[in-house]
Amino acid sequence: MSAPKTERLRPVAVFLCEDLPVPGLNGYSTYNHAFVKYLESREFEAHLVISGPRLPAPIFRPRRRLGCTRLQIHVPGTVRLGEWRLVTHPRALIRSVYRWLLDSVGGAWARRLENWRGASQSKAVFIGRCLSEPDLRRLAPLFARLAPHYVFVDTIFRARIVNWLPNRTRTLLIAHDVFYKRCQSLEARGITAVPPVTPEQEQAMLGGFDVLLAISDEDALDLGNLMPIAKIVALPAPVDARPIKTRGAPESRILYLGSHAPHNVDGLRWFLENVWPRVREVRNDFILDVAGEACLAFTPGIPGVVLHGRVQDLSELAATALFAINPVRAGSGMKIKMLDYFAFGLPCITTSVGAAGFPPTDDSPLEICDDPVDFAAAVLQWGGDQALREHLRKNARRYVERFSIDAFFARLDTALDR
Repeated sequence: MSAPKTERLRPVAVFLCEDLPVPGLNGYSTYNHAFVKYLESREFEAHLVISGPRLPAPIFRPRRRLGCTRLQIHVPGTVRLGEWRLVTHPRALIRSVYRWLLDSVGGAWARRLENWRGASQSKAVFIGRCLSEPDLRRLAPLFARLAPHYVFVDTIFRARIVNWLPNRTRTLLIAHDVFYKRCQSLEARGITAVPPVTPEQEQAMLGGFDVLLAISDEDALDLGNLMPIAKIVALPAPVDARPIKTRGAPESRILYLGSHAPHNVDGLRWFLENVWPRVREVRNDFILDVAGEACLAFTPGIPGVVLHGRVQDLSELAATALFAINPVRAGSGMKIKMLDYFAFGLPCITTSVGAAGFPPTDDSPLEICDDPVDFAAAVLQWGGDQALREHLRKNARRYVERFSIDAFFARLDTALDR
């Protein structure tokens, strides 16, 4: 006779996402990491399940990368060696080796790798990978064993998992974006979204969830138009104000942060070709510091531009910057890099696309410019007016208080009716 099952003392919560949500890697990962921290901070038996082949290295330590201690981490296609994970799945192994090489070599060699792969020149942007039948067959036994009370699902591309869950499981979709609108925005700039998503397809994928978590009030309205009777909670990405290092002698430096996603590359190239020459014609002492993998799409030697590549700690560059820019012209949803700027007390000149999702206020740290002449004029005005910059810096510090981690946790408690 088998022993009776013991009653679990804590509810089981599972977060299903495509890759490790490493904070600071990009906006997508930073937002996902906030959910990981929430599950660790509450009285859950918390599990992270990785569904995809995008792993950071052939051998890695997930807990160290995430900064988590109590989270139980499940990575199919790997074997555990103490606190290490060794990638064994062939496809995941190839991708992890490439990712490790890209992170390790840096600079010109990383640029050559990307050019060899063709990523920097691509006019297509990968927006998500739908779970396949093999994925679902691999994940189903794990979810059956965990028997979760709550499942957080990262984007509509993993929506099929809800059909494999027990009826009592409460499901929450982390929407990240309204993807059909992203596809339309990218298409308007000649960029192809892969896979394409129509409003009808998105509506169908949203239908299986108990709660939809939108990254902004704007996205919540758009999701409400698709799913009028759904429970939708606006849950902006959290960030806390960070210490600002003491600045030395004032320098005429401007900061840009971005990944090598095509819409980021498109926006930065537009700025460098149409805005930056107008700025440098008046102020050739201005320097643009470019951080992040967007650097891989550009060749060093652009006048007044320093390509730093990926930086582990943005504080050094933020400490010397007068302000930040985000000249993105395609995409949708909240741009989390803007919160990084505000957290360091940096106001930002951006476009209508870049400002999407940020509530307009009287003390806004943003200026919106869609025309290159206007954008250049704003850069010159901000760069030449210290009093204005100080005023905008104070606005940035106040504005970021709206996005504290405590506020994020409180809204998520409400979403779960806790």
